[in-house]
Amino acid sequence: MKSNVVYTDSKISKEKASFAPAAGYDSGWVDANNQTNHNMAFTHGLGRSPTQVTVLFSPDQETSYPLQWSWNPENSGSPVTIWFNDHTVQCSIWNGSSLHGAWNGATGQWTNWSTGYLRVFAS
Repeated sequence: MKSNVVYTDSKISKEKASFAPAAGYDSGWVDANNQTNHNMAFTHGLGRSPTQVTVLFSPDQETSYPLQWSWNPENSGSPVTIWFNDHTVQCSIWNGSSLHGAWNGATGQWTNWSTGYLRVFAS
């Protein structure tokens, strides 16, 4: 393992983040892990394919990390692929990488989580 990578578990914070209800769909925080290869399906109920989708990762439901690309299996982690249609937003999780990884410029370290929470906004 690399010396500048921290592996840690997730836990729910006492100070959960709040979001304005601007999106047509908000999944709320959903438990996630990278123990198996699987897809997480979020049924949005919009009746059409969304034009805007935001997927967030949180280790504690307080601090949020927007999922962005370019994807790097060593550091940024899963979901590997996000896709959607008229019914669902799908997040494809690969157990060959962390559920999510985040770089901290102040400490010069990556933190990688194998458990946490995903939240999807779609409109």
